[in-house]
Amino acid sequence: MRRILGVLSLAKKHGVVLVDDAAKIALEMGAPNYRFLRRYLERRAPAPLTLRQVDPLIRQLSLYRELIQRKTGDDQT
Repeated sequence: MRRILGVLSLAKKHGVVLVDDAAKIALEMGAPNYRFLRRYLERRAPAPLTLRQVDPLIRQLSLYRELIQRKTGDDQT
């Protein structure tokens, strides 16, 4: 039971797809156990983070510039 809960915890932490891929590799290598899965996922290099250039939360730079000009009373452009 603890091993199943451990695998579910790994899926929550690393994602279901990665755990499924690690489980397939474990089966191919003949080591289908929790310890192999955990070590494989811990040693696997993390995926690089990607930044989104356009997001509804990010406003245009001109809006921030106008706000600063209004707050400071500057009329320079």
